[in-house]
Amino acid sequence: MISQAQQHQKIQTYFQMWLNRDWSRLADLFTSNCVYEECYGPVYRNFAEIQQWINHQKQKQVVTAWPIHEFIDAGPTVIVTWTFAAREQTSYLFDGVSIIHFAADGRFDQVREFEAKHERRYPYENAETKKY
Repeated sequence: MISQAQQHQKIQTYFQMWLNRDWSRLADLFTSNCVYEECYGPVYRNFAEIQQWINHQKQKQVVTAWPIHEFIDAGPTVIVTWTFAAREQTSYLFDGVSIIHFAADGRFDQVREFEAKHERRYPYENAETKKY
C-alpha cells in the first residue's frame, strides 16, 4: 500500500493531466479493470474504455481549472473535494467530490464522482445570521 502523500500526489497528477492535456502517464494511475463513474451518469468499466472517453473528451473539451480543496483519507480510499471549470461550446463550472479507491499496487481501481452546483444561496439568511 502506498502512503497518503503518494495517494494525494497521484490524484493531483491525474487532475493536472486534464489541465496540461497530457495523458501519457495514464496507465501509471489506473488499473486495467478500473471502474470510473462520472458525476453525470456515464460509467467506464476498464482502462480501454477510460482511454476511449479521454480521447473523445480531448476533441471537444478544454479543462481550464480543477483545483482540489480537501483530501479526506480513509485507508485505501481518498475522498477529494474540488471545483471543475471547462470550455466546450460554452464555459461551465461546478463543484464536485471524487471517491477514489486505490488497489494494492497503488493505482486507482475505482473512481466515483458527484456533482454540485457551484452557486450557493442562503434562503433563510437574514441580517442576524448573515456572515460578513
